[in-house]
Amino acid sequence: MRLGQLARQLDIKSEKIVSFLAKEKEITIKEHPNSKVEDDLIDIITTHFSPAVEDNVVIEEKEPVSKEEEPTLEEKVEPEHIETVKVSVPQELKIVGKIDLPNKKEINIEVDGVVYDQETLDNKKKEELKEERELKAIEKEEKRKEDEERKAKAREQRKVEQERQAMLETEKHNLLSKEEERKNALILKEQQEREEKLEEKRKEKQKEHYAQKHAGTTSTPSKKKIKKTVVAEEEKIEIQVQKEEVAKLSGFKKFMKWLNT
Repeated sequence: MRLGQLARQLDIKSEKIVSFLAKEKEITIKEHPNSKVEDDLIDIITTHFSPAVEDNVVIEEKEPVSKEEEPTLEEKVEPEHIETVKVSVPQELKIVGKIDLPNKKEINIEVDGVVYDQETLDNKKKEELKEERELKAIEKEEKRKEDEERKAKAREQRKVEQERQAMLETEKHNLLSKEEERKNALILKEQQEREEKLEEKRKEKQKEHYAQKHAGTTSTPSKKKIKKTVVAEEEKIEIQVQKEEVAKLSGFKKFMKWLNT
């Protein structure tokens, strides 16, 4: 059994049980409601604390109270008055008077110098309202069509502009391709002309060399000198051709830069 449960049964505090076990039985348990108390100790604790519990109980005896008889008063019962309600029977409705509304055809109204009866005027107003509603519907439909046409026209213009830009890009690409072909052809032609010039120069120097050799004069230059002269002339011609080619290429680069701006 738990310490708290045993203390509640004996109607005492838990610390008294713990103190009793420590002093009398030299048994130590923790002062906690969930501390377990052995079964053999329960009888000892119950025997020790039961007389004290019985002494504390005082039974109070109540003396019988004599009741005096009170005189009973007889109440007079008054008869209830039942009120009768008369039910009124509804009578039939009586026609007191009759209001005759005027005939619309008999009412004449003058509008802009023209006399109309009330019925005709009402019908005319209805027709005017109907025409006004139809006119608004027509105007709304026309506005919707105009908006659709304007949007379609804008889409068509964008499409035409896109096609024009694409065409310009294609033409520009074709122009660049043609210019590239022309440049390559020009370079090839210049290379051929340079080779032809070098070949002609070589042949001329060779003829001069043979002529001087067969002349047998003392002023005939040596073979090494003739060879050096020919090589120097060829290099000079080649350098001149390269300069012209570079100048042409610079002009082409300027033209390409102008196209891209």
